[in-house]
Amino acid sequence: MVSSNIVTDLKANISTTPVQSTIQTLERIGAHSHVRGLGLDERLEPRDSAQGMVGQHAARKAAGMIVKIVQNAKIAGRAVLMAGPPGTGKTAIAMGVYGRH
Repeated sequence: MVSSNIVTDLKANISTTPVQSTIQTLERIGAHSHVRGLGLDERLEPRDSAQGMVGQHAARKAAGMIVKIVQNAKIAGRAVLMAGPPGTGKTAIAMGVYGRH
């Protein structure tokens, strides 16, 4: 009987409160999430700072030329190889090319 009384006492002291869900969708933020394009004008000239890209003028212009050549069906390839030491902007350029669509 003692255990029965304990269970009854526990049930009497338990209350429930409805909880509204506050789950939100979050945008993933990464090292290059600010890059939206190559920052080139219509003549493929790089702007000093545009679409999240700063500097790397020659690399941005070269990437823009490759994009334009592929868009005009002058070449068809599956990949472009970018090489260089760490921290030189390869990933940022790739994100900029991806952002041009």
